[in-house]
Amino acid sequence: MIALSDVSFTPAGADRPILAGVRLSVAPGERIGIVGPSGSGKSTLGYHLCGAHRLALVGETTGSLRYDGEDGTDGAPDGFAGLVGQNPEAQLFCRTVYEELALALRVRGEPESRCAAVADALLDRYAFAGKRDAAVATLSLGQKQLTAVLSMLAMEPRVLLLDEPTSYLDAATADRLFAHLGTLCRCHGWIVVVIEHDLARLGGFAERVLAVSDGRIVADGPPGRIVRPAPWAPAAGLPPPTPVAPREPAIACEGVAFGYAKDKPVLQGVDLVVRPGESVALLGGNGAGKSTLLRLIKGLAKPRAGRVRLGPGLAAARDVGLMFQNPEEQIFAHTVDAECGYWLANLGVSGEERTARCAPLLDALGLGGMEARAPLTLSFGEKRRLCLAAILVAEPAILCLDEPTTGLDDANMAAMAARVRALAGAGKAVLFATHEEAFATLAATRRVTLEGGRIVADVPNAANVPDIPDAPQPEAAPCS
Repeated sequence: MIALSDVSFTPAGADRPILAGVRLSVAPGERIGIVGPSGSGKSTLGYHLCGAHRLALVGETTGSLRYDGEDGTDGAPDGFAGLVGQNPEAQLFCRTVYEELALALRVRGEPESRCAAVADALLDRYAFAGKRDAAVATLSLGQKQLTAVLSMLAMEPRVLLLDEPTSYLDAATADRLFAHLGTLCRCHGWIVVVIEHDLARLGGFAERVLAVSDGRIVADGPPGRIVRPAPWAPAAGLPPPTPVAPREPAIACEGVAFGYAKDKPVLQGVDLVVRPGESVALLGGNGAGKSTLLRLIKGLAKPRAGRVRLGPGLAAARDVGLMFQNPEEQIFAHTVDAECGYWLANLGVSGEERTARCAPLLDALGLGGMEARAPLTLSFGEKRRLCLAAILVAEPAILCLDEPTTGLDDANMAAMAARVRALAGAGKAVLFATHEEAFATLAATRRVTLEGGRIVADVPNAANVPDIPDAPQPEAAPCS
């Protein structure tokens, strides 16, 4: 159904291709995984596989592309493929969740009864019916990601590309998604292509994995031969994190309550203390209030009740660094160097000193040599690391990191964990929200769990760091 022959892609303004000489054929019903380091060309390959390259990319594609036997130089036929990109907010257009799911069906001319039946069946399947009429703008980023995925499932495409589809989803929703995708491939002949850094979960879904490096497919085979999750031992030779001795709190949340609408509380009576030297993992399902709590600590909103106190002499604008959940909400400068040095410029640091402080940090985060590039041309993982650099360069006393491992491969995730532990060891107070259990295990001294806007658990992190076992292949579910 899909055939690529000697396909290459060169971005506009670039002097070399980022996808080079790809030869590939995919048959109906295949479950394809794409893996590789950040910036290797995975998303670019995915866009060409689903025929969205003309819509999603700016540059020149060469070679032969055929979809269902037809020439695909200018893309796949309408309705052939569905796509969910790494930034779900970029593809949500409607006011409510239901309208988003019904959009493609309405455009196709389906009657409203059919739109409602398809949308409601999906919402029920994903335990999301309670958000049917919710405004998209009020959703958490994980809920927005789920809405984007469901809108593509409602369209019932023949090919579905999901680019890091679980990056903002809680574990239960991610497991539900992959089980459903397996049924769609096996029983309905869909081709599903998943770009994913969670190798354990991908190994339990894909029957064929493409490994990409420097724009080329370097391996193509079953997951058992290609996908091997790395053992999660302590990174960079650092010991496992351990609780710190009591010190004056850097963050003290006292009875904090907040809601974006008066009748819909997001946080309810949150009491939380984070001290210098602690690295606290903030856990919980989508919509539990994790991102909201981090924003309150940064001072981007005020609690409706209770208060957020910072340590003596600390101010939110100067001493709290916040990494947003979606890096594209945080990046706005014209170059990588300017983005990294923006906070320093606001603090009055001279241009020469900004460059001297940014350069080694960018190099340490794998962004050396990219100083003159436009930040929005970076891969998602590179954008994530740039956001971290732009915070760390100002050396804040408090770090609030919202899903800091999104878009990062295993090596960069381990490096991020090592950096978080090192920052805590240097006396910083670190609070990070994550769905990655392995990352929480590596990086945290404490684990705080939110549920329904309340803290339901606050416990020290285990001293041992277990390996992550290979994910078992799921049993085939009945077709539905």
